[in-house]
Amino acid sequence: MPLSLTEVEDLIDSWELDPRLDTVPHATELLATMSVGDPGRVDVLQVIADHQSMRGDVDAALATLDLAVDASGEQADVVAAMRIGFLIEAGRGAEVESQLVELRRRGSALPVEAVERVCDALEQDNRLSEAQRWYTIALRDLDPRLDLPDQDETYLLFGRLRVRRALGLASDSYDELARVLLEERHF
Repeated sequence: MPLSLTEVEDLIDSWELDPRLDTVPHATELLATMSVGDPGRVDVLQVIADHQSMRGDVDAALATLDLAVDASGEQADVVAAMRIGFLIEAGRGAEVESQLVELRRRGSALPVEAVERVCDALEQDNRLSEAQRWYTIALRDLDPRLDLPDQDETYLLFGRLRVRRALGLASDSYDELARVLLEERHF
């Protein structure tokens, strides 16, 4: 009987929180017991791919993501964003343009994790104007003069402010809200 999603997430957390453990062998061992469609399978693939990419093996990370055929909805968006990030980090940004267009069409419906991954990769690749556009798209449902942002929106506001500062752009109402939130948190 397959593990529940909660059980898989608890295992992943236990590996990720223990600095003495190499996550990949544990995740690979768990993956070998799973079938397509099992709860948490895509999460395990994401963990393995992230670690492969961090080790510089982008081709292995991309091959691992190819196994996520059962990803759907928001998970599929995150997998697509991971692929984009890995390719950009590997200096293969030209390969991602059509994928960026496809994800951008989802606009504010994209899960925050997907937006964060794309923005981080664009920012690291010094594609700051694009990163700012992605942050702004993700925040378009937030009225900075009326709404109190949630934790995810706050992260996006901070990223957008960082990118806009790097671009030397004049402050706007989103930037002002981000500054207030930063002051409140004493960053």
